[in-house]
Amino acid sequence: MRVLAIADAVSPIIYSQNFPNNLPEFDLVVSAGDMPGHVLEFIATKLKIPPVYVLGNHANAYIRNSDTDEVSLPGGCINAHRRIVEINGILIAGIEGSARYRPGPHQYTEWQMATMVRALTPRLLMNKWRKGRAVDILLTHAPPKGQHEGKDFPHRGVAAFNKFQKRWKPRIHIHGHVHLNGANAPREYVTEEGIRVINAFEFTLIEF
Repeated sequence: MRVLAIADAVSPIIYSQNFPNNLPEFDLVVSAGDMPGHVLEFIATKLKIPPVYVLGNHANAYIRNSDTDEVSLPGGCINAHRRIVEINGILIAGIEGSARYRPGPHQYTEWQMATMVRALTPRLLMNKWRKGRAVDILLTHAPPKGQHEGKDFPHRGVAAFNKFQKRWKPRIHIHGHVHLNGANAPREYVTEEGIRVINAFEFTLIEF
């Protein structure tokens, strides 16, 4: 299985009339946050399987209706925040937003992040009992503590995600929030537990 992961910046390869035929075949699309809502809806119209997403701290996935001035989340997509969704047999747990660095929505204290992660426990236990595994992909906007977190305060990692990795052992943790700069910027690393941590900045194809 191949997963297309996107986050933070719109690639002309993704937002293209040639999409998805301009890429190798993939089975699932996940967005790790700060992807405009109109781009998510565009992807949804091009595929048979709905994209799975979490919101980033900038929350630019909201779409405003020019006639009614109402604001809504993108149609044809699945918001995975505080949920575990199953697509094509893949179990995805999602947590939106970033570590809090100023007042505003979609930013959370470490305690709030830990609380949201713990709230997933009943479903994770049920999955482990019924399916033999709790989760396949952890999808977050913010990175965990470690190699991918930014050096500045707004882009610091979230310790609750490291604890999630150790307890529930997802095969992959996909995140955004930290932009990759330079050709040699590390997109992926593997934890001591064997979990692949992948920065989805712009887009990347992941062999699953």
